[in-house]
Amino acid sequence: MTNLKFREPDSSIYPGEYVPFLNETEVKQEINQTDKKDIIHPAVNLIEQSDYYKIEVAIPGVKREELLIYARENILSICAVHTDKINASLRINQLHEFNCKWFNRHVLLPLDADTTFISAEYKSGILNLRVPKAKQPLINMHSRIIVY
Repeated sequence: MTNLKFREPDSSIYPGEYVPFLNETEVKQEINQTDKKDIIHPAVNLIEQSDYYKIEVAIPGVKREELLIYARENILSICAVHTDKINASLRINQLHEFNCKWFNRHVLLPLDADTTFISAEYKSGILNLRVPKAKQPLINMHSRIIVY
């Protein structure tokens, strides 16, 4: 995980500030190199509404800067790199460093899902995504989803 680089904020977008902190290629490489038993696959709810799909993902304890969400064709990928800092002074003779958790989940979306206009909000450990429906099946290209 030493390869992951965070960027400093350099722009502000309404309704809040968004900075793509994680590089998609680097995250994918790190996940592929991680032992599969260390990767957590969070629970997902997919609810169909009249004009959109609502997706809820339980990812407790993660900051929105640690989320990487993208869609390619009709597959929604949700990745998170969560690092817990543990107080090194808990015991004098004991050393604690970092605990790292990888969250990785892929959700197969219906063919009429329009991934171009997905909105995402992370609040209280739940990631809520709203995926609009299209009138006909779409071939969606690769798109990165901004989390507010």
